[in-house]
Amino acid sequence: MEGDRLSGGFAEVESNEVTVLVNGAELGDNIDLKTAEAEYAQAQSRMETAAAGGDKSDLFSATQAFKRSRSRVQAAGGKV
Repeated sequence: MEGDRLSGGFAEVESNEVTVLVNGAELGDNIDLKTAEAEYAQAQSRMETAAAGGDKSDLFSATQAFKRSRSRVQAAGGKV
């Protein structure tokens, strides 16, 4: 296992105990690296297109997809 992917949330540390609440989680072992890398490349292209287009909503959405795909590649053991 390379790593796990957590998205959105927060952590609380109290009395030597850590509580983590997240919106989503994915085990790195369950992520196909080749698929994740292809999604990363698509998301990067989409983000670049959105940045050139000037629509803030498109850019925000594309940036979120890019970050999500990047974290999936990293969790699967890939390098970005």
